[in-house]
Amino acid sequence: MRKAMFLMLITALVTMSSCSKKDQTTSTTSQTTQATSLPANAATYVVSNYPDATIDYVLLQAASTARFIVGLNTTEELAFNNDGGFMGNGKGHHDGGHPGDTIYHDSTGCGGGHHGGGHHGGGHHGGPHGIPIDSLSSVIKDYISTNFPGDTIMHAEYDSLCVEGLVTEVMIGQSGLEPVKLIFSGTGAFLLQASRINYTDTPQAVKDYITANYSTYELCDKAEKYTMADGSLQYVVYLHLARVRISVRLKSDGTLICTR
Repeated sequence: MRKAMFLMLITALVTMSSCSKKDQTTSTTSQTTQATSLPANAATYVVSNYPDATIDYVLLQAASTARFIVGLNTTEELAFNNDGGFMGNGKGHHDGGHPGDTIYHDSTGCGGGHHGGGHHGGGHHGGPHGIPIDSLSSVIKDYISTNFPGDTIMHAEYDSLCVEGLVTEVMIGQSGLEPVKLIFSGTGAFLLQASRINYTDTPQAVKDYITANYSTYELCDKAEKYTMADGSLQYVVYLHLARVRISVRLKSDGTLICTR
């Protein structure tokens, strides 16, 4: 009888110890969460300032003032506090956890829904449209090493542009700097470099066209500037009306190229 009671006591102590350890681990480990759980002002910030990107995952942190880390398919990360206030680059705000299995989310509003999502870390994995970096053509790699010798290839994926059709989009970058987006044709020829700019910095002819033709739409804060292979400039403006999203591509003189 005493032996049975002793075994029961040992079992209870082991169970209590296991539960205690499990609770402690859970309270300090980051976990993924649906993007819809983001505070409204954080979601608005993302879609207004990163209209060319999509949300890849949202990391909910338990032990950091940066409550939310939002990962984009460009490999950028953004940090937000519990109230949704923007805190800066998310890569400097991790509490030691890891997103693990990411949750893909099709962003709304100004978010660039035509892009495919990649995995956390971007680099060597292919998402729905992703390309393993190792499989990029030597033509693309040679162009990058020659023209951007200090940059690292961070992510690559297939995309579709309304003039060029199917293209290869490659994100390159250096630590602490915003990534650079390069677009290549199906044969690896360089087509253009894309960079984010404020909509207010687009040419007046571009603004005039948008005002005249999309007065009922809401504008995203950011637009994209395309520096084409021949040095000419084009602009992509992002707009939305309720849940309808469009992008308008124009030449510097306000001539419409295409919409999607």
